[in-house]
Amino acid sequence: MTIKEITELRKSGHLAEAMAAAEIEFSKAANQYTAGALFWCLNARIKQQSGDDIEATFERMKAIYNEFLSGDEFVQTAMNSAEKSICPHYSELKAAVENAKNGADAISLHKQISNWYNAGELDSRLYPDFGWLTYYALKQTDVNDAQKRKSLLNVYLKLDLPKPSILHSRILGEAVQVEKSTPLQFRIRDFVRLWGLENLRSEDWEQFTTEGGNTMSSLVEKLIGVYVKEIKTDNVEVPDDFCQLVDKALEKFPGSQNLPQQKAIVLISQGRTDEALSYYKDMILRSPAKFFLWEQAADLVQDIDTKIGLLCKALTCGADDNFIVKVRLSLAKLLIQAGMPSNAKYELEKHRQTRQANGWSLKEEFKILYNQLAAVEATADNNAIYAKYSVKADEFIYSSFPTVLAVKVDEKQNDDRNHPGRKITTWILRTEKSTERWRKP
Repeated sequence: MTIKEITELRKSGHLAEAMAAAEIEFSKAANQYTAGALFWCLNARIKQQSGDDIEATFERMKAIYNEFLSGDEFVQTAMNSAEKSICPHYSELKAAVENAKNGADAISLHKQISNWYNAGELDSRLYPDFGWLTYYALKQTDVNDAQKRKSLLNVYLKLDLPKPSILHSRILGEAVQVEKSTPLQFRIRDFVRLWGLENLRSEDWEQFTTEGGNTMSSLVEKLIGVYVKEIKTDNVEVPDDFCQLVDKALEKFPGSQNLPQQKAIVLISQGRTDEALSYYKDMILRSPAKFFLWEQAADLVQDIDTKIGLLCKALTCGADDNFIVKVRLSLAKLLIQAGMPSNAKYELEKHRQTRQANGWSLKEEFKILYNQLAAVEATADNNAIYAKYSVKADEFIYSSFPTVLAVKVDEKQNDDRNHPGRKITTWILRTEKSTERWRKP
C-alpha cells in the first residue's frame, strides 16, 4: 500500500487498518517515508490510549523519531505532546484546560490541579498547560478580588515558562487589569520587573479598531498608562528600561494624546523637571483647553507669578467647576503667599460652593486656609487677576516662539461640542505668508 493510501486511511478514521499497513510497509523498507507513515499512526493511537499502553507507544515513537525523523519540526511538536501524555495527571489536566477554555468553572478546576502541583505530583512538562489553566482562572476571578488574582499571578510566575509567548503576554494583560481595578492593592512595577519587558512581542504593540471605528490601545499603551499612574502616586523613580519603553512608544504612536504626558511624568520621577516642562509646553500648545495641563505645569515651576498665571489659565479654559475645584484651592494658597487675601478668599468661597453643591465634604486643608481669612471679605470676582497673571503664563509657554506680526481680520463663534450651550471663539489672523485660525486666548 502506498504512503498516501495509508495516510488517507488514518485520516478517515480507519486507524487499525492504517496501522497494520504502515507496519507492513515499514518492515519491507525502513526509510524516512515509511517511518513517517508509521509515526503518525502511532501518534493517533497514543491519543486513544491510557496507562502502560501510552508509555509503550511513546517509546516506539521516540525510537522512530531518533533514527529516521530527527529535525522535522512537525514531528518534534507531536513528540512533545506525546511525551506529556505519559505524565501522571495529563489526561485530567488536558480535560481541565479544554473545559476551562470552553467556559467551564476554571477556578474550581484550577484548585483541583493545584493540589497535585503543590504536592509536587505535576510533572514540569505539564507546566505550560497548567499555565493556561491559571490564565483561564484569572479571567473568571472577580476583577475586584485583588488577593485571589495576585495569588494566581504568583502561581504563573513560579512556573517560569518559556517566553516570550502568547500566554506570557495575556498574563501581562491580566496584571494590567488588576492594577487598573485595584491600584492600591497591587504593584505593577514589581510584577513587570519579574515578567520582563524584554519579553514583549511585536503583537503587544498592535492597536486594533472596533466595528464602530474606534481605535483601541495596544497592550503596551495600557501597561504604560497604569505603570505611570502608579509611579506618580507612589512618588518613585522610573527604571531605565521602562523609560526606554516609553520613548519607543512615543516613536511608535506619534499621534497619542496620553504618551507625552506620561513621558513628562517619567521625567519628573527622574528629577528632570526642565525636560518635563518642555513636554508640557508642547502639550499646552496642542491642547490649550485642557485645564489639567496648565495645572500640572504649575507644579513644576518655582516663580510664584508664573505659577499663579498657569493656574489662572487652568481656571479660564472653560472647564466645568466640578473639575477645577482643586485648582481653586491651589490658587488660593498662592494668592495668600502673594499678599492678595481678598482674591484668595474669593477662590476659597468658589471652592466651598462647588463642594457643598455636590455634597462633598470640605478637606482639612481648606478649613485651615479659610480660618486664616475669616475676617477677610472676598472680592466680587477675580477677573482682573486672571487677566493680569494669564499674561505671565502666556509669556512662559510661548517664550521660545519667534515673534510673527499678524493682523486679526475676523472672528467666529461655534458651538463647543464638549460643553453644550457654550461657544468657542476663533480668531482669523493674517500674517505675511498665511492665514491662521486660532482659538481666542
